[in-house]
Amino acid sequence: MTETNLSEFKMFEKAPYEEPDPRILTELIINGIRGEEKIYGPVFTARVIKHALNFMTQKGEKAPEDIKTLEQLKEYLFSKSDKYPPHGVAMYAQVKAENAFQGQTGAGTRVEMMSMTKRAMEISGTKVERNLDMDAIMLRVRQAGVAMKSIASEMGYRKNEDGSVDLIYLMCPFLDVCQLVFNEGLLKRPDGRTRCGVLGEFGCQLLKLYTSYEWDYERLEAYKPHCIVKLYMI
Repeated sequence: MTETNLSEFKMFEKAPYEEPDPRILTELIINGIRGEEKIYGPVFTARVIKHALNFMTQKGEKAPEDIKTLEQLKEYLFSKSDKYPPHGVAMYAQVKAENAFQGQTGAGTRVEMMSMTKRAMEISGTKVERNLDMDAIMLRVRQAGVAMKSIASEMGYRKNEDGSVDLIYLMCPFLDVCQLVFNEGLLKRPDGRTRCGVLGEFGCQLLKLYTSYEWDYERLEAYKPHCIVKLYMI
């Protein structure tokens, strides 16, 4: 396998923070889970809460028995953020629950990502303009993400001749937990490809908002520690 030439990517200036805001990331995931609850019902949320509390128990925490809502779960995870990043726990629990209900990530994930994307746009105050100027789109996505502290501090992109674009995170905020769920075999997409929730699914939904076209993705590299995903119109 050839080494990735990072100089081929147009890198944005480093964000004025080291790590994204864990509260914002957690809120986005929780909002996405609420979207999936509309498909599967309250039992889905109950399963998410169960998986999250089990995860914390494995980290040596005594899981409380009175957490029944996502809002309660969110506040509990925030209170234990010194033990494990709350957005990491939320992502792990969401992926575990999805696999239990879907067998593998699929339609529910798309709805979840649409809910997350809508909330992200609301938080950032971004107005969508439909065009195919990828340089302008990438700049606005970056600016919105930095403004709400939800995006990796170092990222970039590479435009391909076929119209696709490769996104790169030098260090994804979900790196550790993503590798964990990958090792547990929980990141398989319906067609056998590997899921990427941040650069892949979330990225596709953002590009759909900006271009009006549907997008799909391929995960090219991960855990190096950089991650690269190719996004293309379908």
